[in-house]
Amino acid sequence: MHITASSKAQTRRPLIDPCYTLRCRITCSPRQDDVERSLSPSDVPNGNGMRSTRQALLAAGLATFARAGYEGARVADISAEAGMTTGALYGHFDGKEALFTELFQLYGDDITRALNDADSLEAQLVQWIEVSRTYSGALRASAGILQRRPDHAAARRRLRETCAGLMAWHLRGPLTQRDARLVARMLIDVLDQYTLMESMGWKEQRRAVDVAAALHGMVLQGVYVP
Repeated sequence: MHITASSKAQTRRPLIDPCYTLRCRITCSPRQDDVERSLSPSDVPNGNGMRSTRQALLAAGLATFARAGYEGARVADISAEAGMTTGALYGHFDGKEALFTELFQLYGDDITRALNDADSLEAQLVQWIEVSRTYSGALRASAGILQRRPDHAAARRRLRETCAGLMAWHLRGPLTQRDARLVARMLIDVLDQYTLMESMGWKEQRRAVDVAAALHGMVLQGVYVP
């Protein structure tokens, strides 16, 4: 995952930190078909159309972390969610920590790919929300260990900087390169906090496009709109 803002010019197709206050201008109510469906082991096929054991365990990890967080998720719970024994899990991962690490890596890969492919800042905001909802279990687990796992905190910082570079690409017109990256970091922190609140069940889900439009408006017009 070594995408940078400078490499984007070559690869782009016409293609939890501080808690910030977001005054979202969202008026519509959530619709059932807009709420992300949680992954379950049976949703994850391999190349032969059958469930891959490893993929099923990863999907089960997402579901279990989403329910119980990192500390509350036991290896036995994850295995049971996948319909497997704990021996099957240990056959693919050294334990819960290794499974979580792979999930967070997959999240980072998917979110950087989505940001790189988006053709506007607003499209990037939509993609961030949608990918984060898919990995809500990994995000809840991440928040639970962030303060006591320096290695994971460092991984979060690296991902933040990579994503800031990709978002800054779409802010480079009206802003200097330095200011564009600062604004991008602020947006990432807001998105992190918003999606974490969703994953914890503290905030009702809204349509990703409406949340993205509110954030985009905040960038263009400021937090307080007369």
